[in-house]
Amino acid sequence: MSFDKSGQSRRNFLTGAAVTVGAVGLAGLVPAQAVGAPNVLRAPTARSASARRPIIRSDRQGFNRRWFAPNLKAVYVPTSTDQVANVVNEALSAHGKNVKVTSGRHCYEDFVYNDQTHAVIDMSALNQVGYDPDYNAYFVDAGCENWTVYRTMLNAFNKTLPAGSCYSVGAGGHITGGGYGLLSRLHGLTIDHVTAIDIVTWDARSSTAKMRHVSEKSSDAAERDLFWALRGGGGGNFGVIVRYFFADPPTAPDYATVWSLAWNWSDMTNAGFANLLAEYADMVTTMPNTDWSLLCLTHVTNGQLGMTLQVVSPAGTSFTEHRRRAEASVASATKRFSAIAPAVRLLQPLGGYPYSSSVPKSESAVHLTYLEALQDLNGIGPNQFFKNKSAYMKKAFPADQVAAIYHWLNVTPAGANLSQALVQVDSYGGEINKRSSTATAVPQRSSIMKLQYQTYWNNDSVPGNRNAAPYLAQAEAQLTWLNDLYRAVYAEYGGTPNPANDTTGTVGGCYYNYPDSQLGTHAHGDADKALWLYFLDNLRKNPRNLVDIKKRWDPQNYFHHAQSIPVK
Repeated sequence: MSFDKSGQSRRNFLTGAAVTVGAVGLAGLVPAQAVGAPNVLRAPTARSASARRPIIRSDRQGFNRRWFAPNLKAVYVPTSTDQVANVVNEALSAHGKNVKVTSGRHCYEDFVYNDQTHAVIDMSALNQVGYDPDYNAYFVDAGCENWTVYRTMLNAFNKTLPAGSCYSVGAGGHITGGGYGLLSRLHGLTIDHVTAIDIVTWDARSSTAKMRHVSEKSSDAAERDLFWALRGGGGGNFGVIVRYFFADPPTAPDYATVWSLAWNWSDMTNAGFANLLAEYADMVTTMPNTDWSLLCLTHVTNGQLGMTLQVVSPAGTSFTEHRRRAEASVASATKRFSAIAPAVRLLQPLGGYPYSSSVPKSESAVHLTYLEALQDLNGIGPNQFFKNKSAYMKKAFPADQVAAIYHWLNVTPAGANLSQALVQVDSYGGEINKRSSTATAVPQRSSIMKLQYQTYWNNDSVPGNRNAAPYLAQAEAQLTWLNDLYRAVYAEYGGTPNPANDTTGTVGGCYYNYPDSQLGTHAHGDADKALWLYFLDNLRKNPRNLVDIKKRWDPQNYFHHAQSIPVK
């Protein structure tokens, strides 16, 4: 719990705390009140005692059409920060351990939408972004979607965050899981900029919920540990996150250049594919931190493979200088990949994240304002059925991995439609790797690439009917292909990118924000296998570890899911 200067609780003061900006300070680097335009916090309006509302059909399903909650009995939607503790109290008192929390509904697995879910706390109505003069920090509510965060931070304050590119992903789960995006090589992970968090915790012994403001400055050592865990330890583990604070978020770039390069699969030989992966790995280790790249290794049935490069301007860079630097990066990449296969115009969206619903309008680099680049690359695609897996890479691809990826991208099992399947390779490193593996709960601080193995499909099934024929067989075909691909790529390490089995220092585990139940779950008694891949020694071994913190803050395991942090 935090207190204002008078010693009174601040929770009511922060109700609906949207900042009305009268003016932005010089270059947007200082809040409005610093130049004589005071921030105005909206006063709370009269509210009902309960935030519970009638269930609507869409409450039962997540963004991933695979997941559905048939036994949902209650939905709670707090509309002000001071309601959240009461909502948690009411929901957990009524529904016990069958309560889940959501903000954007984008969890890859069924951690929220499953047969055991009886109640959902939906944080989407808490979606303000602004500046809090008492904390001298900018804030983002848990229910904010990425696009709201980016647009408001930029337009009101000339600030930004190195967060994800999928516009409708909610901050509540995204940031606490780490937060990686197109600016992360330049500015680190989102959690590297979080300076405080408002969270409602639950004391099962007294059946009471309490709002807490936790940070590295908290007087209570247990709260400092909780703050550490919340920076990377994921949603649904310790309580209900209400608001994130950022004392000094990055200044937004003025300019961004976006460029795409594509190759036809018909021109891609086995040797050319190996050269493509080798050149890409070399590029991401040598390019400046202002550059970010995405390589889409699509299935052969897509027809094309492609790469996207974004270059942003460092602070204080003129457009002329930015354009010179960006075109130099494009020229370098063009020369690097010219011998692999003939470059062609991208004919259709490659899919993956960030998803673009259109193809580039130009084969040349396009120089944009930062807002335009956000709009171009902030995509999510349609609601579909999908499955994703992840891996961190600390070195270039070994020959056996290259061969496995190439083979499986050219295999189409009976019953599978893999035109939307791909291995996505994101550039990593830069500022991310300047933090130690124990600075936050995210231990992967020495990787150069982060991979997503993805497959998407659709059908005309009604919500909740995915296990009926013929839809179940369709899903099995898609999943079998993806799981077989993944096991083959990491066969040398036991079928996963497990650094404990890697004597070469090539792989670095998996990303908790891309959960994969195939790695292990509590129901199957092997959740620790998955959690080790996500958190390595931060799970149990290090002096400050997630299991010990979970025992302290949720010993009765009210906040849990298939891969939640265990209490023992």
